[in-house]
Parts: sequence; structure tokens; C-alpha cells
Amino acid sequence: MDQLKKIHRCYHCGAVLQVEYPSEPGYITEKIMETYPEGFLLCDSCYRKEKFSSAAPEVTFDQQYLSILHKAKETDSLILYVVDLLSFEGSLIPDVLQELKNQNVIVIANKRDLLPKNFSDQRLSEYVHERLTQQYNINVINVVLASATNLYNIDKLNDLILQHGKNRDIYVIGAATSGKSAIIAALLKEFKNNTDKVIATTRFKGTDLKVLRIPITNKYYLYETPGTSVENSILSKVEKSVQNALTPRKAIQPKKFILYKNNSVFIGEICCIELLSKERTTIEVFCSEKVQYQIRRHKAYEKFSESIIKEQLSPASNRFTDIKDFDIYDLEIAENDKKDIGISGLGWFTFNGNNQKFRIYVPKGVYVYISRSKVEYANK
Repeated sequence: MDQLKKIHRCYHCGAVLQVEYPSEPGYITEKIMETYPEGFLLCDSCYRKEKFSSAAPEVTFDQQYLSILHKAKETDSLILYVVDLLSFEGSLIPDVLQELKNQNVIVIANKRDLLPKNFSDQRLSEYVHERLTQQYNINVINVVLASATNLYNIDKLNDLILQHGKNRDIYVIGAATSGKSAIIAALLKEFKNNTDKVIATTRFKGTDLKVLRIPITNKYYLYETPGTSVENSILSKVEKSVQNALTPRKAIQPKKFILYKNNSVFIGEICCIELLSKERTTIEVFCSEKVQYQIRRHKAYEKFSESIIKEQLSPASNRFTDIKDFDIYDLEIAENDKKDIGISGLGWFTFNGNNQKFRIYVPKGVYVYISRSKVEYANK
């Protein structure tokens, strides 16, 4: 009797899958072929290099920005470093941190109003201070938890600037989404220009970069520098309407889920967290109040493409309609303590580490990180 035999292709590169020749295109282990005969199969090469990456991308860095940092260091200027409490790791730029090594810095931890109110300010400040001093060797003068939205601690920040910025230029630096400009605007509400200079946007000498120059005296200025790149944030990958949905407008209330092996939490239709290990795990997800969630009790990879096309949850982006539009990371937890897994521009989820293995689906190019839990630290 005549028979038709289905030919399987790699879902990513399209090569015909085969189990005999490891060095040839389309090679896949026979065990995988037998285990997932109808799944979204990837050849070994795509599995290793294209999809299940071992390191999420960090942001690129405009080397001209170094000229600004060098000038600040040469002139012994005061540096105000604005970081985003909602995406703390994502707002830290390695090249900037390297330049700030051994420098005296006031850190402005912005968007405090969007974190749960029961978090301890003191513990949050210690968390930020510890990360920047111990890991990056920055001399943190003070950490100010602030909110440009409700002017929280802006008066404290102004006092510190007056104390440490006397007879010095001041440089305000930070990622584009850190709220740096909003902090400057909040400070300017109490600003009195007693000089014969004017506030102006000007090109920084020796670069093509523009800075906002605010006169403090006739000799010294406060410079608002350009925001460093955020192309690895999910906010840079989606439409304006989706950006609005992902941006919290009030204090985040975490959502709690219990995951079993192969259970998944869909965060809108733009992210998915799957538990691959056997150990039951409770996770708390910290995202915008407009984000919808759903538990799926199946292997995420087998249904993810179908799900994102249906757009069952909000937010959903028209830019991601196929599994090929996503990066997939396998994250193995080696330590038994409280951990965060963060997704730049979206939020993070917290859990008790117990040698779990997670699989995270995010739009291509979005930064995923593991860190010590902010929740555990802030609630002590």
C-alpha cells in the first residue's frame, strides 16, 4: 500500500530534520524526535545558537558618552545617577558603571511610588547601595528613594545637591527610561536662577550629543545628559498603546501563582514563564495593573505560537505573531534563597530558589536577568 510520510523541518531555519549526520544541516537527536513528534522542533544548531540562548543581551553604548563622563571626572564634578526601581538591573549600563568606579556618586532611585507601599524605604536604599558599592565599586554618597510624579523626597535630594554640589559642576546621568528628565523638572520647580546665564540645550564639546545646561552660578552648571540606550527593554519593541499598558500608573500589587512542572504563566501575550523542573514553585509577578495573566497547564512551546496569534490576553502586540519573534531562555537556579527574574521594561517575578529550571519567552532582544530578591530584602 502506498504511504505518505510527513517530513519534519526545523521551525526556525527550515532545514529538513535528520538524526544521522551531526555535522549536517537539520541534525536533531533521535530522542527529541521521538519525544516531540508533533511539537515545534528545532535542529540542534538553532536550539543552541538562535533560540535557547545562555545570555540575554545587554544594551549597546554610545562611546561619545564617555567624553561626558571623562569631563565630569576630570573636573571633580558631582554625579547624580538616576536608576529605575521598577527595572533596576535593566537601567544599569555596564560601561557607565565601569566609568563610575571609585567615583563619588549620589544615586537617585526613582519611581518609588510605583513599588508596593509596604516595602521599607531603608531596606530598599540599602539594597541599591549594596549592589552598586559591592559589585561595581562605586562610592555611593547617598541613595535617595524618589518619585518625580508626587515629588517624593525631592526636597531631600535638593538639600544633598546643595551640600555636595557647592562650587562644582553637576552631571545627571541615567537610562532613557529612568525618569531622569522628570527628576530634573521636579528640581526646577524650586529653582531660582540668580545668574546672568540662561537654561539652554547645547551640544557637549567634542561630541554630537546634546545636553541641557542649567546655571547654578555664573561659573558652574548642572548638566542633564542624554539618556543611555534602552533598546533591550520590552518598551522599545512594542507599539505606543502597549507601552502605555506596560507602564504602571499606581503602586504595583503582585499577583501570586503556583506552578507545577510544565505549567506556564502567560503575561499578556508578550511574555511567558514556564516551570520545567518537578518542584512545585510559587511565584509573585510584579507588573503593571493593566496586564492580564493566565495559567496554562501544558508545555508552553507547543501552544505559544497559537496563543499569541489569538491575542486572548492584554496587552498583545501586532509585532509578535509567531514563535520566531521571541527569544527563549532556560534559567537554572543554583542557590536556595529568594530570587528575582526580571524582564527589562516589563517587571519581575519573585520566588524561593530550590534548584528550579525556568523557561522564559520574551520578544527578541529583550534583557532577562536574575538577581537577589528586592522583595525579600525590602521586607526584612
